[in-house]
Amino acid sequence: MVHDDYKEMIPARALSALDAAEERALNEHLENCSECREELEHWQATAAALSLASEPAEPSPQVRERILSEVRKDLAADVIPFRSTPRRNIWSSFGTLGAIAAVVLLAALAIGLAVLWRQNQRLARDREFVELVNTPGARVSELKSVDAAQTATAKLAYDRNGRAILIASKLPNVPQGKAYQLWFIVGNKPPIPGKTFVPDSGGNAVLNDEMSREAVDANVFAITVEPASGSSAPTSPIYLRSY
Repeated sequence: MVHDDYKEMIPARALSALDAAEERALNEHLENCSECREELEHWQATAAALSLASEPAEPSPQVRERILSEVRKDLAADVIPFRSTPRRNIWSSFGTLGAIAAVVLLAALAIGLAVLWRQNQRLARDREFVELVNTPGARVSELKSVDAAQTATAKLAYDRNGRAILIASKLPNVPQGKAYQLWFIVGNKPPIPGKTFVPDSGGNAVLNDEMSREAVDANVFAITVEPASGSSAPTSPIYLRSY
């Protein structure tokens, strides 16, 4: 393989997506190539940041109750009524406990599947971000808080076709009716509005946007707090921006 072949393997290596033979070949190359080692470190840092960009979430109480309700219906449909007896049969008590145990087990399974689904979503999003960054001509810009005391950060990846993915972390919650909004700034022209987004409870957010042809030439990217429906011009100070 030539040098470019090894470089194309680096993003997949950062996501642990190489098979054993490919990883062995790349490891041998990395021993003698400082350029690829440095690039791998960059991709691993990006992958680590992505892994913290959202937190797995359990189903809401409403979803859990709906699952339990369906399980109870299925259990009730399978129960064969016994003749009433004056004395309580201890074996029927075990049957009730077994039904309760089945409900708990199925509920736990449903929660586990929901968490797994969320993790798969995150993996798909991470791969999407890496694929975009790996597109010829794609760029990545890092946004940092204007206030040095704040630790919020964001990464924006975009290509020449205007496809863009923003991943932000450690963002403070916004007031009711408000949202963060992405802006594209081209020279001294008025900022071009992007989409709005609201972070999760952990302050993490992912935004997929489509940049206009003019916005692709932006040399500065910024984030402000605006009405949830978005604004055509910034109405608040810049919270995050690229440098």
